[in-house]
Amino acid sequence: MSEGPTISADAQSDARKQAQDKRGRRRYGTVMPATLVLPDSGRIPCVVRDLSATGAKINLSRRHNLPDRIWIVIPQMTVTRRATLVWRNGEFAGIAFDRHLT
Repeated sequence: MSEGPTISADAQSDARKQAQDKRGRRRYGTVMPATLVLPDSGRIPCVVRDLSATGAKINLSRRHNLPDRIWIVIPQMTVTRRATLVWRNGEFAGIAFDRHLT
């Protein structure tokens, strides 16, 4: 009785990662300090943990509530982008840039 082809654990893990990552752009792990600028001009320090041309995963204190629309300033890259909050999970959040990085 054949159970069909077997798929290695690594291949299964890669397939899951691709299914979960809907950005379609390569992302790069980073540890860059940044600042979020809120609509009321408030500022929240954060760290960019991964970055793609279309968005970023940021690390910030759980105590900060984020609005749907923010600006992010990444001094190390001389980048300022308007962004939309896509998801939030504890001390991490995912944002999508209005204008892609070039």
